[in-house]
Amino acid sequence: MGQLKKVKIWNNKRTSSVAAILVTFSLALTPNAVSAPKAPAIKVGDKCVKASSVDRTKAGVQLRCAKVKGKLVWKLPKYPKEILIGAPLPLTGGGAAFGGPYVAALQLTVDAINAAGGIKSMNGAKLVLKSADDASVAANDQLLLQQMAADGVSAFVGPLLSSGVISSIPVITRSKIPFLGPQLDNVVTDSRSPYIFRLANRATAFGDQAFDWLLPTLEAKNITLSKVGIIGIDVPPGTSTTDVLDAQAKTAGWTVAERINYNQATTTDFGPIIARLKAAEVEFVMGYQNPVDAVNFAKALSQQTWRPKHGFFFIAGGQYLTSFQASVGSVAENMLDLSYAGDLSTAKSPVLKKLAADFQAKANQPLRGLASAAASVITTLATAIDKAARSNPEAIRLALKSLNYKDGALMPYPFYTMNGGVRFDSKNDNVLWKGTIIQWKGTTQTSIEAGRLPKGTLVWPAKDL
Repeated sequence: MGQLKKVKIWNNKRTSSVAAILVTFSLALTPNAVSAPKAPAIKVGDKCVKASSVDRTKAGVQLRCAKVKGKLVWKLPKYPKEILIGAPLPLTGGGAAFGGPYVAALQLTVDAINAAGGIKSMNGAKLVLKSADDASVAANDQLLLQQMAADGVSAFVGPLLSSGVISSIPVITRSKIPFLGPQLDNVVTDSRSPYIFRLANRATAFGDQAFDWLLPTLEAKNITLSKVGIIGIDVPPGTSTTDVLDAQAKTAGWTVAERINYNQATTTDFGPIIARLKAAEVEFVMGYQNPVDAVNFAKALSQQTWRPKHGFFFIAGGQYLTSFQASVGSVAENMLDLSYAGDLSTAKSPVLKKLAADFQAKANQPLRGLASAAASVITTLATAIDKAARSNPEAIRLALKSLNYKDGALMPYPFYTMNGGVRFDSKNDNVLWKGTIIQWKGTTQTSIEAGRLPKGTLVWPAKDL
């Protein structure tokens, strides 16, 4: 039996004893007594009440109320068997070190979702990835996107490079097909196109998170920085990233003794750039570099003994790549990088560990960084498609906009790899995303700040010598 609880119901216009009615009733203080009984799971052919209303079966398939032979019953809509996803990506050229692992992770995640039953609300419809090589040339993306739109894709998960996305915003917007990606440069979402969604956050957020970690770390180690150097490419996302780092450094009271934005197409000898950093007596170097110039910069470092006193901290660049460490060897030791995600082979989730093992077998490298973000992109897109229960691009766009997960692991598909959750703001930036700070130790990476991974121990200074 439940306890007796007294509840007073007051008439706010009177205070007389007549108006104050005391009602006494019994409430059983058990979950079964106070919660409404669950409605039984519906199935095809059951009676329904309101035409065109929708509901889901126990398995998650969305049914629609429709009239059949004069009676309203739950009916299985005619869902497509396949949902096409367009992905123009840099599989050759300067961005291939990003694009090759990225497309491998996209495909593996598509395969994993399909193997687990596909899009549940659409009676198991399968995702199909249509990828194409843009040769790392932004102008190629526009033509490929138009071709994919004509082929009937429901969403885009490429281009990958920030420059390709920025130049393609008009094409994507005119096609009215949603794009979802992890691009870094601020300009990607500054257009406020309703069809551009960024699953990681903008360069400003990367900079904020970097300094949110860096400043307390330096304080705890009783380190005071005076002069810093900032380096980066002179095109997106290097421009936005170096702007953010420059502003954050000055806010922290540091002197930016050298800021160097170089032409990545013509700069192959980084000796003069290193000479400028040395001459400026910088104590710490931050910045953004794409894969090829990250390797060339590190190789130039290996030819001399100078290092900044406190080392290096890069933002989402080529330094996290396995190919970077393999190319430069010990110069990578202890370098820090704020990346999309750490090495998922150490993930706490068995599902993510298996995905990482499959990726290792396919790509011959660990699932980390930008490739790891690819799994989150497909997971988020699949969640939006499942919520929309339609392959219509506009329905998927609206579903993306409405997503609100404080943790990506709570999505109906268990392949979200990055830290944090998913909620898009007015610019369609994911404000719940959190990065992962990694540090090279030999041929392996330690994740210094990583919610889905075991936390490693920081080595300071962040350099090899």
